[in-house]
Amino acid sequence: MTLEERLNSLKEAFTGKTAEVEAKASEVASLSAKVAELTAAMSAKDAAIVEFTAKVNDLTAKLAAADEIRAKAEAQAKEIAASQETAGKKAAAIAASVGVTPVEVSPVEASAAPKSDEEITQEWVALKQKDAKAASDFYSKNRVAILRSAGLR
Repeated sequence: MTLEERLNSLKEAFTGKTAEVEAKASEVASLSAKVAELTAAMSAKDAAIVEFTAKVNDLTAKLAAADEIRAKAEAQAKEIAASQETAGKKAAAIAASVGVTPVEVSPVEASAAPKSDEEITQEWVALKQKDAKAASDFYSKNRVAILRSAGLR
């Protein structure tokens, strides 16, 4: 091999390697750009996380303050309820101040005890003897109980 042939073969080898190096350099540059882009995105996300963490801490503090206010309000409500006198206690105090011995009055029962089927039937029979129209209306309203009392249902 002559010197000239060797030179040409070395030039070809270096030219091929130069092209590879340029390709790798452009690949490294594009990857560096991608890394920079992803780093910027991560920085933005880190900033958002810091912001959200601050908001969560703020809301947690507000929730704790609200719980404290609620507890105080409940305590005040219990205190007010304990300090209020009922109407019966006030009436007893007024009666005692006049010199009358207070007597406990039982409140009127809010709901009357339900009548049995036999009681309803007896009431219907008594109405039938006095007022036929009222007995008819009463029967219409209480038909099931009257029939059950008679053993027909």
